[in-house]
Amino acid sequence: MTSKPSASVHAPILVRVTHCSPQHADILHAQGTHQNNNEKRGWCHPPFTLGYDFAGIVADVCPGAVEGDDHGLKKGDRVFGASIGAFAEFTSVKAATVRKVPRGVSSEAACAMAGQAVSYAAVVHVARVRKGETALISGASGGLGSACCAVAKAVGARVVALAGDERKAEAMRRDMGVDVVVMDEERHWIDEVKRLTDGKGVDVVLDNTGMVNPAIQSLAYGGRIIVLGFAARKGKMEAVKMNRLLLKSATVTGYRFGESGRQSPEKLEEIWKGYLGMMESGELKPILYGSYKGLEDIGRALGDLEARKVYGKIVVKISDDEEKPKL
Repeated sequence: MTSKPSASVHAPILVRVTHCSPQHADILHAQGTHQNNNEKRGWCHPPFTLGYDFAGIVADVCPGAVEGDDHGLKKGDRVFGASIGAFAEFTSVKAATVRKVPRGVSSEAACAMAGQAVSYAAVVHVARVRKGETALISGASGGLGSACCAVAKAVGARVVALAGDERKAEAMRRDMGVDVVVMDEERHWIDEVKRLTDGKGVDVVLDNTGMVNPAIQSLAYGGRIIVLGFAARKGKMEAVKMNRLLLKSATVTGYRFGESGRQSPEKLEEIWKGYLGMMESGELKPILYGSYKGLEDIGRALGDLEARKVYGKIVVKISDDEEKPKL
């Protein structure tokens, strides 16, 4: 029998996890190669429980929390969010790290979208993608990338999505509604992007894989590149050729969602309002991959991610959305 951990003033919400969503950052955490694991500047060091994105049911709200800190949450509310330690039956989190699941949205879908507010913010608030622009999105078959595609389409942009292999490309053409899918493993994909844009190049690149140098080559003059997520292939940071930025008059903006929210809480609330609105309206829907159930399936899920089999998001069902009668 699993015992419930006690909540505290610093972690006033106890959540019974119903779903969790493994991602590549979890693999990097497990390997100790994520930027959060940095000995001097990181905050995530062993021992810790893996996992970020989750959905669940509020099991308890700490009575010792400062008034207002509970964000209006009560026992029984369906919530979703991101906080280290999500691969568990219960997790204690700060109220600020979770949101109520929008009406009409399943807990499974909310879990898949838990970490994708960064994609919405990167497209709408940082890149400021406008109707009629062309946006190139790397890692488009993954969680952040697929959400970037959906948001860019919702604001009226033409979306060029980079896919890692033909199987993923076929799925993206079928399920994502992007304008063009280009294979990023092809030798001359930059030439293909130039051809698609009549030699001009794209207006904006949303990079969540670590490909700033080729992004510069595919960029129009005066274009912009937004780096989001942990943009490092196999944990290795890219060395950017600055002269190419100069020649293109390009801008590169790094977007660290969590710290931006801490620095500007008002802006964060604006982002969440827009993001939740898109979820509730159906403009943003996750692409779910495979079938995974129980904490015992976490290893298989991470293995599939590492083998790059996945397009969209994996969601592992940990328990039911509602309490079942004991008798």
